[in-house]
Amino acid sequence: MAAEINQRKINIIDSTLRSGEQTAGVVFSKNEKIRIAKMLDEIGIPELEIGVPSISSLERETIKEILNLNLSSKIFGYLEAIPSNISYAKECGLKNIVITVFTSEGHIREKYKKSKNVLISRLKETIKEIKKNDIDFIISAEDGTRADLELLLQIINIAKSKGALRVRICDSVGAFDPFKTFLRINTILSSIDFPLEVHTKNSFGMATANGIAAIRGGASSVMTSINGLAEGTGNAALEEIVMALKYLENIDLGINTSRFREISEYVAKSSSRAIPVWKAIVGTNVFAHESGIHADGVLKNPRNYEVFEPAEVGLTRQLVVGKHSGSHTILHKFREFGIDLTDIEANEILALTRAMSVDLKRTLFDKELMYIYRDYRESKKKQEIEEYSGNID
Repeated sequence: MAAEINQRKINIIDSTLRSGEQTAGVVFSKNEKIRIAKMLDEIGIPELEIGVPSISSLERETIKEILNLNLSSKIFGYLEAIPSNISYAKECGLKNIVITVFTSEGHIREKYKKSKNVLISRLKETIKEIKKNDIDFIISAEDGTRADLELLLQIINIAKSKGALRVRICDSVGAFDPFKTFLRINTILSSIDFPLEVHTKNSFGMATANGIAAIRGGASSVMTSINGLAEGTGNAALEEIVMALKYLENIDLGINTSRFREISEYVAKSSSRAIPVWKAIVGTNVFAHESGIHADGVLKNPRNYEVFEPAEVGLTRQLVVGKHSGSHTILHKFREFGIDLTDIEANEILALTRAMSVDLKRTLFDKELMYIYRDYRESKKKQEIEEYSGNID
């Protein structure tokens, strides 16, 4: 399966500016949306889903401004599959759109109080309007992982016959695990040959895993957002999908990943959502080592405990000193300060640093290490003087 994956073209569509902004309490200013779009374009993200033109005139103005940048990324708007909505896309000058249709039984009958026939009829009418305006489109199957397979295949057949770019299967509530995701995608593609995209949610912490499973199952595209930003528990994170494809599936998408931390920080600030220090790929602790065993292994060869170089995602390696540190870390840290310790000195200072770390309930700053060293040296001098005085007596 891995060899087959390597032979396929895999696509990323980033929806930070649409799905990401739908996070409860998050609003991007026009300038922030423009800056984020530029940053994503600069690092080589092939497709961007930038907003919902039917929301407001202000949203449409922002979409127009992003389109006027003439970015290399293909730009998509997002609309519910209603024929009248296409006029908003036309007003913006959009040449690519995602139209969303509700597909699960619960959504069809309970949320929208419609029937499958009404759903299909409205979809076809919307596509007619799209074709009149010479716009390319993706059909997004909302709640597609809980949809009847027969209905999904019907929608995909319509997409194929009407010239859609692909169909997006949405795991809208995070109901699938990687095994179910693989099976659903593989089952669909065994019935009809047509490009599929997945939108995975992180309800059970499996958004990235489900995205990779979908690719293994035959999907050719994954919808992502920076930091996994989205409603509820979020989407598959752009940085996680890109790096997982590169290092777990041997698929290099040609994206400039060295700016991942920079872009993650900008989106975090713009959305008022902090990046957890333990966040996969871009968290500040990804390349921080405290444990003596880990630090020693990294000093000998970083590949002992790191899959890739920190600079590849815009981070730096950190050897931090705390309760779990070992003497090799102490020796290394003090060499950075221009101080060569003996093994005995390193072990004695290590005991002092561990004690302070426990008292403070954290790792120590470099300045605190120097305070420990200063006190240690003064204690040693005092001890030497006392021993010398005792010998004279």
